[in-house]
Order: sequence, then structure tokens, then C-alpha cells
Amino acid sequence: MRFTAALAYLVAALLSTLAPQAAHAGITAFSGSQCDGTAGLNVPCDGSCHQFDDRHSFRVDGGTGDHCVTVFKDPGCPGQGRGAFLPHQTGQCQDVNTGTNVRSFVCAKDTVCSLGA
Repeated sequence: MRFTAALAYLVAALLSTLAPQAAHAGITAFSGSQCDGTAGLNVPCDGSCHQFDDRHSFRVDGGTGDHCVTVFKDPGCPGQGRGAFLPHQTGQCQDVNTGTNVRSFVCAKDTVCSLGA
């Protein structure tokens, strides 16, 4: 009986190790307009708000699916503020030229193209 339980545990552990893991996207912002210049941190693309001060372009990690980035002219991704939606981000460089200074952004799966809702 103990052997069967131990074998079942080992098989479950092996299967969970070999099972494909979901890709978690990150996003990196840059000071240049062509994903050049100084790179910021690679932050999670999970619907959370991040600052974008002194940045002019960004890239979502490639190979992680379709993502939407919403940029805001105010800091803190204001819930009542209007953002500019940039859908279908799949790893390409995106210049952020909205005609105003962008101060914050939210990145999430493309099916959630808003404030991470």
C-alpha cells in the first residue's frame, strides 16, 4: 500500500514537471522611440499599473500571446481617466506617440483591453 502511494506521488510530481507551463508576459519600456536608449525594468503584464515617465516606446515579451497596453497621461492609471488602447502587442516594438506625455500604463491579455478588469 505504501509503495502504491509513493509511486502515485512520484508519477504526479513527474507529470507536473513535464506539463507545459503557461507563458507569463513581461513588458519593458525604453527611453528611445524605437525600443532603444535606456531600458526600464521588465515588469509583469498582469493588469497592474506601472509608471512610464521618460519612456517613449515599449515591447511586450514575444511568444507570450496577444496583449493590450493602455497608456495614460496621468500617473497611477486613473480609473476615471481616459487611456489610449494599444491592442495586439505580440513582441513588436511600439512607439508611444499619443500627442501628450504618457505617465502610466496597464498591460493585460488582449481579451482584457482596459484597466485590467
